[in-house]
Amino acid sequence: MIGVGMVGTGFWAKMIQLPVFDQIPDFKVIGILSREPAKARKTAERFGVPKTYETPEQLVSDSAVQIVNICAPNHLHREFALAAFEHGKDVICIKPLASNLAAAKEMVEAAEKSGRRLFYAENVNFIPALRRLKAMVDAGTYGKVFRIKACEGIGEPHADWFQNRQLSGGGCVIDMAVHGLAFLNWFAGKSLPVRIHAEAGTFLHPYDVEDTSVIIIRFANGMIGQTEDSWSLAGGFDSRFEIFGTKGHAHLDLLSGHPIRSALGGASEGGGSLFHYHAIDEHFVKDGHLAMFRHFRDCLLTGEQCESTGADGLRIMELVDAAYQSIDQQRPIEL
Repeated sequence: MIGVGMVGTGFWAKMIQLPVFDQIPDFKVIGILSREPAKARKTAERFGVPKTYETPEQLVSDSAVQIVNICAPNHLHREFALAAFEHGKDVICIKPLASNLAAAKEMVEAAEKSGRRLFYAENVNFIPALRRLKAMVDAGTYGKVFRIKACEGIGEPHADWFQNRQLSGGGCVIDMAVHGLAFLNWFAGKSLPVRIHAEAGTFLHPYDVEDTSVIIIRFANGMIGQTEDSWSLAGGFDSRFEIFGTKGHAHLDLLSGHPIRSALGGASEGGGSLFHYHAIDEHFVKDGHLAMFRHFRDCLLTGEQCESTGADGLRIMELVDAAYQSIDQQRPIEL
């Protein structure tokens, strides 16, 4: 049994993470920490968690806790991770890894120095529909892939702290684009990003951070990656991924009934206008959290290599940092 110390009682903790932990027998949430003790007690009662903590020290010093799960505002990630490592605990940290690149580097270095594991909770790489699409790409279904694209949009963030740059580190780039950047890196394979150009603005909300962004990345193999992200999709929600190859094109919409739509072959091959829909017989086909936490569980129990580590989160933060440089300087940034 792996004892989990939970940091955070917000929207994502209650809607996603605590229900997922309940579905994985080898995990047991031992206690919950919140900046508001009343919220911790209420959440613990709701999910049958036996303890609550009033200070970070109480959580990280609890011998029943083997891993600290950080689901808190971005500026707190570094603080809780370093405290956990100092007390010999492993860490799961929600995206983004930190509120800035320097803090992310410090977290990765602290994990290495302490000999503990830092798991980066980015669910995109574990979404069953996307894993199926990646297998199809790797099998050559679409030929040589030369362009990849992600779109993630919501109407507004789910908590006030997101709009405070001191707490969040930025707007929709650091909150939403991290998903698209993870997708681009994953589908680019071993090819490294060499240049990034980002545009952003604030159009819908009275925030001092961006609510809309478009980021373009050029990879060493020539592939073009693009991610469009926003908090400005008024009244809506968007989660789409596309790949373009020499033999065909695929469109994956996580809000549609058929997750993957393919168009294969040119007109001379009888293709072009022929669409192929790919159903996937798995639960939670459009969400990767259950598969992600099961993978983290397996890594802890068996020592297998993790597919989403602190180093992976750091690479995304490097791209986030470069994107903000591009926005500020109004020019592409060489990587």
